[in-house]
Amino acid sequence: MVILNKLQKVMPLALCAMLAGSVHAQAFAANGKGAPKPLFLTMTNGSGSNYLVVVNTETKETSYVPTNGFGGAGGNAGGVAALGTLAAAVNFNSQNVAIFVRHGNTMQPTQLIATASKPVSVAFAHSHLFVLGQTTLQSFAVYGDTVQTAADGSTPLAHSDGSAAQVVGLNGAVAYTEKSGTIAIASVGANGAPGLTGLQQMVTLPAAPLNDTPFGMVGRGANLYVTIAHSDEEVLVVNAKIVSTAGGPLPYLKPGGGFLHAPCWNTLSGQYLYSADSPGQQVLRYLVSDTNVFYDTAVGPKFGGAPTDLYAAGNLLGVIDGGDGSTSNASILTIDGEGELTLKFSVKIAGAINGATIVN
Repeated sequence: MVILNKLQKVMPLALCAMLAGSVHAQAFAANGKGAPKPLFLTMTNGSGSNYLVVVNTETKETSYVPTNGFGGAGGNAGGVAALGTLAAAVNFNSQNVAIFVRHGNTMQPTQLIATASKPVSVAFAHSHLFVLGQTTLQSFAVYGDTVQTAADGSTPLAHSDGSAAQVVGLNGAVAYTEKSGTIAIASVGANGAPGLTGLQQMVTLPAAPLNDTPFGMVGRGANLYVTIAHSDEEVLVVNAKIVSTAGGPLPYLKPGGGFLHAPCWNTLSGQYLYSADSPGQQVLRYLVSDTNVFYDTAVGPKFGGAPTDLYAAGNLLGVIDGGDGSTSNASILTIDGEGELTLKFSVKIAGAINGATIVN
């Protein structure tokens, strides 16, 4: 008791956190579930009712949670996003974003956030939820597990032509792409200030033919790694300038037209960047640093359909693919120390699916 009293005086917050963690772990153990496992999230994205798909990465158990809206997004990345136990999913045809909080091994819907235009991509960064719509980018403050329903920042997109693809976070900013030819860096207020400031910097793309369809992105620190999908290019952007480029596997065009390969969606795991090669039905691996990006090799298994998004966390990689056109696949792979991928399992999901993230 004396020791406990001293701890309470010296480290009350640390002790509370430790005790809370112990109680949480005991509760899971009492239920026979052990420690909570990472959950892979995607969504059914139907133009009718939309559902968040929750896949336990350890047990393969799959559940469907209503988003209370309608899907329909396409040609996008980041349709779902997560921060801690909080997650968001776009309801394209309802023009809102559904918010979820993890409870045990599933997700509970808690809010609907109305948006200025139909949403295609979401990202958590800078204590905000950023929503990329077809014509607008908005910021919503996040407090704990609650997202404020009123936007504290909004800006029109450079082209606003409906080709918006993805939004991601960077140091002091967020970035977004439009497939018609935009990589833009939007500044964010500092030190608890409101989100978007309205200031944007446009990244100058390479000359044709290496500028066709900027698309998927992943950010880390000041670095932004972007696919220029239909040019078979991966680029590194720092301070709104392209500082390194890497071509993908060749040839990437079919003799009669169409694509053999195209890096489309990105995710990072340490020094490895993984990009979904939709035409090749595989994942491409790149080696990255703060100054360079290099194409390495195709890695892991071939998928049953074109992969359309992916997300890495820890030693796990989640990939979704279109399957046979009527049934999609959500695959969980492990990443070893050499960046090699091994399939752990796949789950079949009826219809088309959209978005990929992992909740820990």
